[in-house]
Amino acid sequence: MADADGDTSKALGDRGISLVGFITALATSLVVFGIQMGLFLLLRNKLARIFKPKTYLVPERERTEPPPDSPWGLLMSLFRVRDREIINKCGLDSYFFLRYLQTMLIIFIPMATVIIPILIPINYVGGRSHNFSANGTNSTEPEATDNQNNTITGLDTLAWGNVKDENYRRYWAHLVLAVLVVVWVCGVIFAELRVYIKVRQDWLTTAEHRLRASATTVLVSGIPGKWLSEEALRGLFDVFPGGIRNVWLTRDLTLLLDKIKKRDTIHKQLEEAQTELIRMAKKKQLERREKEEKQERKTSKSHRPTKSEKLERQKQEDAAAKQQAEEGQGVSSGNQHDIPHDIRDAEDDIPDIPQRESRPNTPLKGVKVGFSKITGGLGKGVDGIFGGAKNITRGIDDQIETADGFVAIGMSQAAEDDPYRPSMQGSTRRKLSEADDRVMGSSAARPNQAGDGFLISDDERLNKDSIEMRQFGNTTRKVENMDEMYNNEKAKWYEFWKPPAGGFASPVPQGYDEYPFDQKRTIGQTLKGIVPFVGGDEIAPVEYLKAYKDENAEDQDGTAEWEKWVKRSKRPTHRLPIFEWTPGWLPGLPFLNKKVDTIFWCRKELARLNHEIEMDQENPERYPLMKSAFIQFNHQVAAHMACQSVIHHVPKQMAPRIVEISPNDVIWDNMAISWWSEWLRTAIAVGVVAGMIILWAFPVAFTGSISQLNSLIHTFPWLSFLANDETVWKVATAVAGVLPALLLALLLWLVPVVMDFLAGFKGAKTGTQKTEAVQQFYFAFLFVQVFLIVSLASGVVAILEGVLNNPTGITDTLASKLPSAANYFFSYMILQALSASSGTLLQIGALVNWYIISRIFNKTARNKWTTNTTLPTVKWGSYFPVYTNFACIALVYSIIAPIISIFAIITFSLLWIANRYSMIYVNRLSIDTGGVLYPRALNQTFTGLYVMEIALIGLFFIQEDEHGVHACTPQATIMIVVTILTALYQLLLNQSFGPMLRYLPITFEDEAVLRDEAFQRAQDRRLGLSDEEDSVQKFDDEGLPRHHPSGDGSSDPQEQGPRGNKLSNLNPVRGVVQAGAWAVRSGKTTYNQTLGKAEKGIRNAARFRDDRRQRDLEEQRAIGEALYGGFHDDIEDLTPEERDLLVRRAFVHSALRARRPTLWIPRDDLGISDDEIRRTRELSEHIWISNEGTALDSKVRVVYGRAPPDFSELDIIQL
Repeated sequence: MADADGDTSKALGDRGISLVGFITALATSLVVFGIQMGLFLLLRNKLARIFKPKTYLVPERERTEPPPDSPWGLLMSLFRVRDREIINKCGLDSYFFLRYLQTMLIIFIPMATVIIPILIPINYVGGRSHNFSANGTNSTEPEATDNQNNTITGLDTLAWGNVKDENYRRYWAHLVLAVLVVVWVCGVIFAELRVYIKVRQDWLTTAEHRLRASATTVLVSGIPGKWLSEEALRGLFDVFPGGIRNVWLTRDLTLLLDKIKKRDTIHKQLEEAQTELIRMAKKKQLERREKEEKQERKTSKSHRPTKSEKLERQKQEDAAAKQQAEEGQGVSSGNQHDIPHDIRDAEDDIPDIPQRESRPNTPLKGVKVGFSKITGGLGKGVDGIFGGAKNITRGIDDQIETADGFVAIGMSQAAEDDPYRPSMQGSTRRKLSEADDRVMGSSAARPNQAGDGFLISDDERLNKDSIEMRQFGNTTRKVENMDEMYNNEKAKWYEFWKPPAGGFASPVPQGYDEYPFDQKRTIGQTLKGIVPFVGGDEIAPVEYLKAYKDENAEDQDGTAEWEKWVKRSKRPTHRLPIFEWTPGWLPGLPFLNKKVDTIFWCRKELARLNHEIEMDQENPERYPLMKSAFIQFNHQVAAHMACQSVIHHVPKQMAPRIVEISPNDVIWDNMAISWWSEWLRTAIAVGVVAGMIILWAFPVAFTGSISQLNSLIHTFPWLSFLANDETVWKVATAVAGVLPALLLALLLWLVPVVMDFLAGFKGAKTGTQKTEAVQQFYFAFLFVQVFLIVSLASGVVAILEGVLNNPTGITDTLASKLPSAANYFFSYMILQALSASSGTLLQIGALVNWYIISRIFNKTARNKWTTNTTLPTVKWGSYFPVYTNFACIALVYSIIAPIISIFAIITFSLLWIANRYSMIYVNRLSIDTGGVLYPRALNQTFTGLYVMEIALIGLFFIQEDEHGVHACTPQATIMIVVTILTALYQLLLNQSFGPMLRYLPITFEDEAVLRDEAFQRAQDRRLGLSDEEDSVQKFDDEGLPRHHPSGDGSSDPQEQGPRGNKLSNLNPVRGVVQAGAWAVRSGKTTYNQTLGKAEKGIRNAARFRDDRRQRDLEEQRAIGEALYGGFHDDIEDLTPEERDLLVRRAFVHSALRARRPTLWIPRDDLGISDDEIRRTRELSEHIWISNEGTALDSKVRVVYGRAPPDFSELDIIQL
């Protein structure tokens, strides 16, 4: 290493790859590109599950039309897809990622058009060298070097260093073009930020988005103990327009979460072991049958069955298995009937939850029922799993396809459940009191507006119970003694930290004096609570009843069905870890880890954990309150105002506040992390990232040095044999052009996994925050590793030492090292462009997973169902920075090596086409950040500008004329000024656009309310909640539209516009036909607006959907409709009452919403599966086990015909 550092100048003396090396890299990339593209074009029309699953395997609202069969038609269809359609079907993240690639083309195409015709002649004509030879020693021309003694060969002859010293005046052209590049890039970024704000604001204010809980919910962290109650928070935040709808206080449920994770692991292990036992017995039965048949043939001297006879038998057995699975046959035990399959189930099964807490530890009753997240690629909707839309098989006929164990569905899962049980009247309804009128105004006097002047939406008017329209106390203490409103305590002379007496007392919530909300803790408890990674309040131990019967634990009676086919020693076993914290992937060792029967042990553990978890869920008051809460407002504008206001009078209290939080995006594991622990974790995470950047430098620098064969030969003389033979040299040069990029890709593969872990470790509260952290970490890593370290190559240690000793010398360092490394990035970018784009289209990973890995490892029905319903997704945090880094590299070299603009155009063009296809036809993103990664990516692009400017400053300063005098100092001075102006511009840009990058301005609210009204009218007609007459909207005296859902109307279910256009049938003239008639509407209509008739609207909408699903039943046999049929596209397909019913539980902690999982095992004709269910029932009532909708085919493979019994359609609604 010492020799390498000592000969740094020699090692970097000849770094330009030759034209032959570059052409070899290009040829290799083209071969890879051609093979992958050929396979893609050959298979894309035959493997719809891999190459176009979004044409049928997603809910109707997200489906896209199948692409044309011809390659040219496919390409044209990609250009014809409108941006608005991409936003609606793919989300803002996908749209802005594609827009970023498009923006880079907007930047580099004009740059290439202007820069290349000017700088290439300036650099080449009359330059130091014209040598494109592969080996400078074999060239007829003398070897040329630049001012830094870097050998100029190959593509270096077109770059900066080829200009002779006597032609130093030519560098004025470089300066002018560099300034134009900076101005152009800054202008484009400014325009893109304006577009981003407009598109995001339009998306946030769409009627569909405003219906979501995420649009009006704020996560408030750092709440002081005295404010940690629902009454206090409501009294504090009700100053914002519209008031508060729901408040969810968070609790430290870490211990309960740990139990649930352990249960999930054991549940998976037991399900696999049970399936293995049943399949093992079936295989033994088939072996025995084959032996018996063979013996019978010997006895009867008959011939063995022909191949056709064997196939016929297999067909019959497969048909029987298919029929058994599709009819949902089977038995079940331990079902608590707490899985809601439609809104009616949800209304019946969810008890009324207290919306207020008078004490901090008031129990949240009935929390064990609710809606949990689902880890699958399913869509959104509510009704039965097997109803739905039509025409799902068009365009995918005659395909080579596998269903991975899936068989057609014969009946609706919802139909198997108990019939509808009407909810108890008044269970979820409250009467309005006089206090309601005092808060919101009299409903008779002001039918359209609340007391604050804002429109009350239909959702609010019909759901007074969820709005909690009661007279809450004000924020501060009761005014019983005016002296208590002042701070009259006189500070002693040395108490400089106290304010002078006579000021106002600090605000406290009303009732705090009588019932303090923060609990008194001892000094020991306080100290323990602040120790990082150890702290937390102690939870009182609980004695649980035994969850299983020991006498029925291990099938000792000798009557088990499995014993007829499988020896006890052959049953699935595993070894127990010595400690609970031992990683599950660590194998057990003989004589050290105890060996147990997997089924017997897992049954007992699963029964115990199920019982303990359900008991803990019924008593959440045992767990301490955390310093955070979710607050849902009635108006979207109120949520955004709350995030931008100064809430508390003490710094860092009730902050940060986050809006636009999806319930499915919350990382509940991190909700219990305190602010100071989060700061410490962040410091640790940043330190680890910095360490990775430094430590990864050595192997990455090695990959960069491989491409520089001359440098390696100078550094390591024993490699000189490569240059002695011309054939060996050509082969080595060809390998050196491809191998570095491949090795670099392998090294970088592991980094995103580590970054993702660190982002979660540092305490991100939501998936969006986690994604943003990964984007920051990964871009810093890529820019340093892929660009800087590769550019500086083997001299990294000496260079770091030099920069630390002389920070101002960084310009000289970059100037001396960057130009000669440009050629490496030519091959790197072209390889990435061709291989990554074709690889994105071919989806090698998906093909391998679907046809190899899943067939080997997916043995259970649940695994096959999950694989079949999970579509590819994108981890934007690690995906975006790769392309941002490409942009930065191209900007850095845009003046130094102008032809890199050509490679940038090729790269971004191919990647834009490939990713556009993937977003439209393949990838499905269940969680959308709202495009917040885009402005950060634009800001990260400035990094390329800064490095370009710094490098040019150094190059100008070190440039000498033919007499050895520094001749470009004026150019360097101008570039220094340009660099400063660029930094000021970026600062002002972020200050100006900063607040609008995330939050909505107030100017959007009024028009958004009008759009909400129009949208709701169209939805009512579509859902059958109003007839044509009722859909004619009346106007009040101020001309504002008012919605009156009668709940007893009907409409033609086919009266819908084109796909995705929910307002196509809305006639804007109808709203003014009977203006002013609302005042004389009948008493029936008025009655239908009250809370007592809300259930009628639910039943009417549900009946309408059931009728529509029944009419389409015959068209729902294919897999796409079987898994998504009957699902409503989104939350806008629900009535206001249904939405409120779901939202009430949306932000309850996931540990309290977790349901008992089902052991879903295959049913067999030997009776083993049924016997296992019976024995499990005898062991414990706390295990839910079922074999419904499953079977074994002729090859003992598990087939299924329905979703898992513990799957709820309501889980996939995006709230």
